[in-house]
Amino acid sequence: MKYLFVLTSKERDIYYEQTLVAITSLRIHNKNAFVSLLVDDQTAATLTGTRTQIKNLADELKIVELDKNLSPMLRSRWLKTVMRNEVDGDFLYMDSDIAIADDLSIPPEWDGYIYGVLDFHTNLSKAINRRTVLKAAKMLEYSPIENDEIFNGGVMFVRDNQKTREFFKRWHEQWLYCVSKGYNFDMASLAETNFEFGYIIKAMPGEWNCQLAYGAKHLEHAKVLHFFGSRIIDTHGHSVSKNGDYFLPEILRKSFYEDIKKTGEINSDDLLVIQNARESFLLQTKKVGKIFANGIRSYAFAKFLSFCYKRAYWLVKPLEWAGRCI
Repeated sequence: MKYLFVLTSKERDIYYEQTLVAITSLRIHNKNAFVSLLVDDQTAATLTGTRTQIKNLADELKIVELDKNLSPMLRSRWLKTVMRNEVDGDFLYMDSDIAIADDLSIPPEWDGYIYGVLDFHTNLSKAINRRTVLKAAKMLEYSPIENDEIFNGGVMFVRDNQKTREFFKRWHEQWLYCVSKGYNFDMASLAETNFEFGYIIKAMPGEWNCQLAYGAKHLEHAKVLHFFGSRIIDTHGHSVSKNGDYFLPEILRKSFYEDIKKTGEINSDDLLVIQNARESFLLQTKKVGKIFANGIRSYAFAKFLSFCYKRAYWLVKPLEWAGRCI
């Protein structure tokens, strides 16, 4: 059983640091976990100097040579759609924008093929992106997702057998088809592959992939905190005051990862932030309530904050005041 992470990164981004934090959080709560790290050849060449610590945390490093002209986004999705056929053994795959907050021992009853959590923690018919998903499916001449389930690919448990290897081979082919149509995302191809294989992806409890902006009911017992709906914002060089903690927990601050980048090491203060990630979001919920907490964890609010720091810094002061009053 392996815990798998995929990394594509350059020195100037913070994807390396995010993955380092994610693996560290796994080690805190799952000390004997076997960590597998899948990287492309260009990323592997950068794992020197202050970017070597991640190799010490990984038990297995797999390097895949890819076309040097592929963009970082395409390299990342390429690796994700082929990972089943590059890494041996059952694995729990996790995106890098996560923090593990509990034991991740796989329940013995998970004896099927592939497991995931529903996107936005709900069926497609109730999802906020329903029209976008169905529009993309129609454009790609895909099935209309008759089982009403779209799975978030941020956390996936995958058994190692012939059927799952064939599934990922087909997923990669479908994703390449999407790219040829100018659609670079991987969820539509995942949904179509699931349709072709008779909907073999099964749902696992929401706490295994607590999508923070939409999974408030899973937060208290969350095993994996997924930040995808609470994107790290760019403060454009401005610091965030203590009052801003209610709007931007430290583990979501770009400065948190940039400070790690300076040394390549996670210090004792960083460890506390990582170890208490779930508690920081629970405190946020306690202070502002579930409804408001969902709002300020959303991608839209992160974009709004970024706009304030970049174009309307005068709005930051009222937000700090609001934070003080909460």
